[in-house]
Amino acid sequence: MGNPNVPIGYRFSPSVEQSLKVYLKRKILNQELPVDVIPTVDIYSCGNPRRIPFGEFKHGPANEWQFFTNKRNENPIQTTSGRWEEIGDEEIQDGDDGSIGFMRELVFKYSNPEDKGKEKEWYIHEYRANPANFTADELVDDNVKEKISNLVLCKVFCEEEILPSKPPTNSSSDDEEEDSEVVDGANP
Repeated sequence: MGNPNVPIGYRFSPSVEQSLKVYLKRKILNQELPVDVIPTVDIYSCGNPRRIPFGEFKHGPANEWQFFTNKRNENPIQTTSGRWEEIGDEEIQDGDDGSIGFMRELVFKYSNPEDKGKEKEWYIHEYRANPANFTADELVDDNVKEKISNLVLCKVFCEEEILPSKPPTNSSSDDEEEDSEVVDGANP
């Protein structure tokens, strides 16, 4: 990832449709992204959600991080500290294009009895591309077909405020939060 050129005060928060049609689809096709701020990290191998390298995604809203990762087909997804359990799966519709993808929602459940009070603290929205949204020319490449099957864009959420979503700035003003704007993802 190069310098993302996201202006100070902006937050990267694309809509679900933009996440699927602009970011995930372009990543699958190895095309340039409008803003290259989403790192590729194997988040399911981190064991405990607190070990996900959140510092690699610095431009989103508080307690929300985005990553490209490889899809895991098992449910639950076992880790060293617990498991990610699916709590929902839905098809994402766009008025113009019909079905543009799918969203699987997962919650982290700790295996250590001492951590049981932290259940439902961590969520993932895992977005998958719909192969029907790719042209026949785009599907000629076997690498593209493999990426459609395996690459997902994940939004990780934490209910408890644990980490800043970006490094602190020089300003200590309380108005800074109100003055920040949202980058919609398609038109940074």
